[in-house]
Amino acid sequence: MATLKSLPINPGDPVTADIINNLVLDLNELNKTTAGSFSLTLASTGEKQGGAVISQKIYSTVIRKKVSDKSTVGGTWNFAKDNIKFNNIPRCWIQLQNTNTSLAYTKFDFKIVITSVSTTSMTFQIRGNNFPSDTHDFVCFAAEA
Repeated sequence: MATLKSLPINPGDPVTADIINNLVLDLNELNKTTAGSFSLTLASTGEKQGGAVISQKIYSTVIRKKVSDKSTVGGTWNFAKDNIKFNNIPRCWIQLQNTNTSLAYTKFDFKIVITSVSTTSMTFQIRGNNFPSDTHDFVCFAAEA
């Protein structure tokens, strides 16, 4: 069973970088125990604020890629392969992950650019110059729009 680091966020609580980082760590922990893909529902606690509540599904997957500035590298997340169906184009984002703490900062001297999003897939590219090649995990997220 995964040990989760995040705590409940109550109405009016400030959302700090530590809280967001712990949520990301929790998502990574959950991802390890669910064979690479899972569904997460966020729900507000307590009273509604201004008549709005949080209720959204967030999906994720990990795409492992060897990156190099010598070639165009990218990836595609096909939502249908993970049995995900969106009625509207989802909001997507990517987080770089690498557990090798001995890597030099130059190994990460690139940008991740989402180049297209549709109801069926998300595509991204790795862009930069003069960074050494290495293999990284790209944690991809998609949320109902």
